[in-house]
Amino acid sequence: MSLFLTLPRPGWFGLGAARAYIQSHPDQNIAILETNETVGGTWSEARLYPGLKSNNMLGSYEFPDFPMSEKIYGVKPLGHIPGAVLNRYLTDFAKHYGIFERLQFKSTVGVVESTESGWTLTVTSPKGKRKIQTTKLILATGLTSTPNIPQYEGADKFGKPFFHAKDFCQRTDDLKGATNVVVVGGAKSAYDVAYAMVESGATVDLIIKPDSTGPVWIAPRKVTPLQRRIDTILNVRALSWFSPCPWGQEDGYGAVRCFLHKTILGRMLVKGFWNMMGNDVLQRNQYDNHPELHKLKPWYSVFWIGSGLSILNYNTSFFDMVRDGKVRVHIENIERLAPGRVVLGNGDQLVADAMICSTGWKKESTITFSGLDKTGLGLPIDQQGLAKLRAEYDAKVLKEFPILENQPVLQSEPKRSAEPLRYYRFMVPSAMMVKRNFAFAGMISSVSTAICASTQGLWITAYFDDRLEREAKTEDEVVKEIMMHTQWGKWRYPCGYGASLPDFVFEGIPYVDMLLKDMGIQNKRKSSLIKELTEPYCPEDYNGVLEEFRQKHGITAK
Repeated sequence: MSLFLTLPRPGWFGLGAARAYIQSHPDQNIAILETNETVGGTWSEARLYPGLKSNNMLGSYEFPDFPMSEKIYGVKPLGHIPGAVLNRYLTDFAKHYGIFERLQFKSTVGVVESTESGWTLTVTSPKGKRKIQTTKLILATGLTSTPNIPQYEGADKFGKPFFHAKDFCQRTDDLKGATNVVVVGGAKSAYDVAYAMVESGATVDLIIKPDSTGPVWIAPRKVTPLQRRIDTILNVRALSWFSPCPWGQEDGYGAVRCFLHKTILGRMLVKGFWNMMGNDVLQRNQYDNHPELHKLKPWYSVFWIGSGLSILNYNTSFFDMVRDGKVRVHIENIERLAPGRVVLGNGDQLVADAMICSTGWKKESTITFSGLDKTGLGLPIDQQGLAKLRAEYDAKVLKEFPILENQPVLQSEPKRSAEPLRYYRFMVPSAMMVKRNFAFAGMISSVSTAICASTQGLWITAYFDDRLEREAKTEDEVVKEIMMHTQWGKWRYPCGYGASLPDFVFEGIPYVDMLLKDMGIQNKRKSSLIKELTEPYCPEDYNGVLEEFRQKHGITAK
């Protein structure tokens, strides 16, 4: 069979990939393995809790040809989409396109073995273990599957609920009656948990480590003097020029990008643009008007942050909770835990009825691969050769984008050197380019999730079927492109995910440009030049892309 494997939850990228392949191969036997019991990924039923909303507003978080209409889903214009609505929407999408009927729930893949005919998967379900053979395989494991839980001295003596924010929904009963809750982390999810606990009547101690990247950049719904929506302004083509990006020229405006990033005057304009963006948010949030709120002022320029940028989507003011002392902020390390206490590095002891860790995710896969050659899923290069390539492409990135050389001085200690995900187009390991039977979907962090998910899914289908009109042909070409694209991330987003995986803010639409051009599909989809440059790209602009691809290749859907 041809198999689409989405682990542990079929979210945006898994559903996008499954839909594109099913629509292009209606007669093939396709299975989708799912660890949990519901569809949705981050928005699966088990991860929903009261008040959970998306950062996105209506119109920016939907598949291109499956609109989230206000009439059906009840979300108003400029309304942030509730988590329960997203779960319903993604489930409806799965049922509409024949994905749901192919899902095998409670099926966990432990081992993936490469064989002559494709892949053999070892799957565990309530009925026991079984093996499945497939000719093609997509892994859509996502980036928020395996929680990163800190290890604290004395944790075994804490004696209170202690868990990751991922399990917040499932542990709500354990939090009933809690009056003092400790939340660890400076990301948006930490703010969400803190907000929800205050809403339930608790007081929260929010702890942010001093050796982290600090509090999240969080913006109002509309930014800049022009009052543009923050969730769509990041997809305005002309504004994407101000972000140094190695695939940026795919939008057809390479000369403008060259001026902005390779000339002194251009770089002055780039710095002015990012200063304007950052200062606008800082002034609107009024961090300097209260000593406690000042602790949540971002530590680094928004230029370096990456897709961690977030939006204030609460019904009431989270910052007022801080000003009123309902959320107490501590920039401290945790020294140890004691019975019902969290002891900080400065000696303060916080009373805690519960402790919730919003401390990120482990990026490594929980799946074991076997039967691969010695390079596995990496580049076909030994460590010495890879070190040489890293140095070579560091130099190339800085020559191409001099603005990246002046890196921010981080408060955190240098992280252990680790290889980023080095895949062609951020989807295919170089060793598998020839076989055309394996790809990753969704191993990127992007603010343009829905658009990237649908486009990646179609690109993978075209790649599997050898229908790409443009691709690197030799191993050397593949390696060069992978190195340039992935080494760029280390320099572009040192305060984001850039050193370990693709991180897109203004880079999302140029990335989609690149994938569409690979498939020979029109990437400029606005009705006029002015709109092309100044109007944000939204999912609806890509409505019909799959049909264009099918017509181009004479594929008839049933």
